[in-house]
Amino acid sequence: MLEFDVSWRAKGACQGLDPDIFYPDNDDNCDQAISICKTCQVRIACLNYALDSREKQGVWGGASARERRRLLRVGRRIA
Repeated sequence: MLEFDVSWRAKGACQGLDPDIFYPDNDDNCDQAISICKTCQVRIACLNYALDSREKQGVWGGASARERRRLLRVGRRIA
């Protein structure tokens, strides 16, 4: 099993917020989470974690599950 450094999580703009914001009932209801992610200093680390660990649900690094699947399909990496 792969181990990931997730120390960046402590600095996330999402800390202390309701997790339901980041796990909406569908990808069309991600606006609130994405707007929070846009202000986050660890957004890129969060997105890279979600891509590397193949997170299948929720908003990570400002990207919905659908957007992350697309990024993985086209092979793009956010540096």
